[in-house]
Amino acid sequence: MSEKHKLPSTRELARKLGLKIVRPEKLKRHGEGFSYVDAKGRAIRDKRVVMRLKRLAVPPAYENVMYAADPQAHLQAIGRDAAGRIQYRYHADWTKVRETRKAQRLAQFVAALPRIRRRVGKNLASEELTKEFALSAVIELVANTAIRAGGEAYAKERGTRGATTFLKSNVRIVDGKLVLRFKAKGGKDFQRDVDAPRLAEAIEALRRLPGKRLFQYKSESGVHPVHAQDVNRYLQEIADVAITLKDFRTLCASAAVLEELSKQEPAKSEAGRKRQIKEAVKNAAEELANTPTVCRNSYVHDAVVGAFENGVLEDYADALKATRSPKKREEALAEVIAAAC
Repeated sequence: MSEKHKLPSTRELARKLGLKIVRPEKLKRHGEGFSYVDAKGRAIRDKRVVMRLKRLAVPPAYENVMYAADPQAHLQAIGRDAAGRIQYRYHADWTKVRETRKAQRLAQFVAALPRIRRRVGKNLASEELTKEFALSAVIELVANTAIRAGGEAYAKERGTRGATTFLKSNVRIVDGKLVLRFKAKGGKDFQRDVDAPRLAEAIEALRRLPGKRLFQYKSESGVHPVHAQDVNRYLQEIADVAITLKDFRTLCASAAVLEELSKQEPAKSEAGRKRQIKEAVKNAAEELANTPTVCRNSYVHDAVVGAFENGVLEDYADALKATRSPKKREEALAEVIAAAC
């Protein structure tokens, strides 16, 4: 990857905001019941420190709670919830760091899409079932569906599938269209029809290779399956930026929410706007087979929501209504993200 396309690291962004990156094991236990104690077990009397710890709003039911002694630490608290899962509380400015990083990454990804599409199209036009052909078919599938990349461990241990771990039985071709049926992450049954002629032709060719796996390629040593890390490495190579298949999910969710919200006038009340945003995110979450909470926190960019709340998205309504082209959505998203960077 060229130096000009490298993004500033989260550490660099954090430093600009005066934050310090800390490892979880560097945090100290300060809470015991409803009181706070320091690393030596002495009660904390400093009102400013107590107020800072209280503002983190760690639920009393959490166990093994530890807090950062430094008020500028990016990670302020850590503990285990009732289910035994580790939960984190971050410095308020750390959200800005993550959102800035996400904005820059998404902007680079949108700019790289023409390069990705050209290479994928060229590879899929080949009649040879090479590794590049199989990798490009996976990229084309994820670009059209925003499904997860898939992991070998999940496929083996839980029977859940993603793009790279698809079996031939997970995909049918009916009247030139793809019919996807598989068990997604979390055990959810995922079903979708996909109208993508070029992809359907590629998958029809791949199905002729021996074996149960769908995405495979031929070499002198035989037939081999592709894996998520192979696709991500190839994606970075052709895009010349540090991206992965997951970025297609972020693009899909953010673009879908942008399109949905651009059709609406923001409600006058804050509660009304929240309802509008919640409904748009819910629809995007269904596309990703995610919960609305995960979709909003992990895939929908804050810039899209902010642009809606400020009445900016209305400027894109007419352009998006006039076409169903994904490229138009991506161009609108790129403009919104660029304004936020």
